[in-house]
Amino acid sequence: MFIFAALLGWRESQQLSRKREINAKLAKEAAALPGNNAESPNVLEQRKAYFAMKERVKTLGLDYFALFRDYGENATGESGEEFRKLQAQIKSRLEELDPAAIRQFMDQCYNNPDLNLRIKRDLNGYVRTVFITKYPIEMARMMSKSPELFGIDGKSVPEEYVQDPFQHLVYYFSWEKKDIQTVFQCLAEAPPEFQSKYISGVLEHYAYSAPKRTELLEAMRAFALTPEQVGLVKRQLSELVFGRGAAKATFIEVSDWLESANLSSDELDAATKEMQKNVRVGETGRWLDWLAKSELPDEVSKERAFELATAWTGNDYLAAGKWLNSAPDSPEKSAVASAYATTVYPYDPAGAMQWIQTLPEGPDRSKALATIYQGMKKNESSTYDRTVVEAFAREHGLKE
Repeated sequence: MFIFAALLGWRESQQLSRKREINAKLAKEAAALPGNNAESPNVLEQRKAYFAMKERVKTLGLDYFALFRDYGENATGESGEEFRKLQAQIKSRLEELDPAAIRQFMDQCYNNPDLNLRIKRDLNGYVRTVFITKYPIEMARMMSKSPELFGIDGKSVPEEYVQDPFQHLVYYFSWEKKDIQTVFQCLAEAPPEFQSKYISGVLEHYAYSAPKRTELLEAMRAFALTPEQVGLVKRQLSELVFGRGAAKATFIEVSDWLESANLSSDELDAATKEMQKNVRVGETGRWLDWLAKSELPDEVSKERAFELATAWTGNDYLAAGKWLNSAPDSPEKSAVASAYATTVYPYDPAGAMQWIQTLPEGPDRSKALATIYQGMKKNESSTYDRTVVEAFAREHGLKE
C-alpha cells in the first residue's frame, strides 16, 4: 500500500510538472505576441485569448485521436451512427479554426505517436474540404513551408490514402471555382519547386476554351515577376496554346486564337517550341503554311518547319512529299526539303538527293548532308560499307 501511494504521488507530481512546463511554454509564446507589454491595455485579454486558443486546439486534437482509438478497434465502429455523429462534431470544430490554429492542430497531429495511415487519410480529407476551401492562400503558404505535415514531402504514401492537397487546391480553384486569380496568388506564396510542379494543373483544368486561354495568358503574365517565373511561364505556353494529349486543339482553333492573342515575339517563340509534338495528326501541312506567314523570325520559322517535317516524314512520307511538290518556294519549304531528304535517305537515297539538289548552297543543304552522313556513320557496320561512307563524305566536302 505504501509503495502504491508513493507511486501515485510520483505520477501526480510528474503530471503537475508537465502542466507547469506547458504553462511556462504557453506564457513564453504569449509574451512574444505583438503588443504584449506592460503598457498595453489589451495584453491580458490577448494572453487569455491566446491561451484559450492553444488549449482549445490541444483538446480538439486529443478528442480527434480518441475518436479513432475508441471506435477503430471495432470492425464496424467507424460505420456506426455514433461514430458519424461524433465525426460531424469534430468537423464542425475544425471549421472554426483560423490559420494559426490549423497550423497548431496539424503539428499536434503529426507529432502524435498514435498517428497512422488511417488518420492521415482522414486528416487529408479535412485539409482538402475544410481548410483549403476556407483559407487557400494561407494554406498554400503553410503547405509549402511544412510539406511534411500534409503528406507532400516526397515520402511514399499510397495515393488512395493521401491525395496531394496542393494539387487539389489548384484543381478546386481552377476547375470548380473558376478562380485563377486565387490559384496564382497561392502559387506566388510557394517556392519555385512548387510553382514548377503545380502550374501545369492550372492549364489542365482551365484552358479548355479560347476565352479561358486568354484569361489564363493574362494571369500568367501578371504572375511572372521574377526571371525564374518568366522562364516557367514560357515553358507552359506551348501547352496553353495547343493543349495536350487527347485535348489538343484543332488548327483553326489554335491559329484563330494566336491571331487574337497578341503574343510577343518571345512568347510566340516559346509557344511554338516542339510544336511537332503538339499538332494534330493530318494538320502538319497547314501548320507549315502558317509558319511561312507567321511573324516568327526566319531562322526560328525554318527550325520549326524542319522539326515538323522530320516528324511528318517519319510518320507519312507520302503526305510530306505531296506537300513539297505543291508548296511555293519559301525558306520554310527549303527547311522541309532538308528534313524530308534526311529522313527518307536510308530507303530512297536517289529521291533524297534529288530534293537536296533543289536546295541552294547554304545552311539547309549543309544541314541535310551532315545529318545524312552522321546517320551513315552510325549504321556503318550494319547498313553501309565504310568505303561508301567515306566516299559520301569526300563527295560533299564533309569532315570526319
